[in-house]
This record gives sequence, C-alpha cells and structure tokens, in this order.
Amino acid sequence: MADLLTDLASLLRCPVTGQRLHMATPEEFRALASHDADGFLVREDGTAAFPVKSGIPSLLPGSLLRLDPVHSA
Repeated sequence: MADLLTDLASLLRCPVTGQRLHMATPEEFRALASHDADGFLVREDGTAAFPVKSGIPSLLPGSLLRLDPVHSA
C-alpha cells in the first residue's frame, strides 16, 4: 500500500497552496512523530504536512500540521 501512495503522492497537491506533496523523509517523519499517524505527506516547501492513517491521506485544510523546514547540512 505504501508503494501505491508513494506513486500517487506526486499527483497530489496541497489543498491550501497547491504545492506538490511527497512522502515524509525519515527526518521529516521524526519531526512529526508526536502526531498519531502511519505516515505523512509533506508540502514541497517543507513547512506543512498532512497525516496518513491506514494508508488514507487526510488532505483537509484542518488536518494540516505545521513544521519547521528540514535543512540538510
């Protein structure tokens, strides 16, 4: 199921900004670990994410989780 969602993530857009979404990287997932979800779709700018529970993403604006962008050194 995760592979299907990973493939579909490139087609999904943030309902707030229209930016592309991607599956959370391990660093992004750790930043969001306090939230109850199996995974996250992260906005292109890295400042927001949407939870994925049981393989189903919640793309409602009210589900948006704010986060600090992850900067690689």
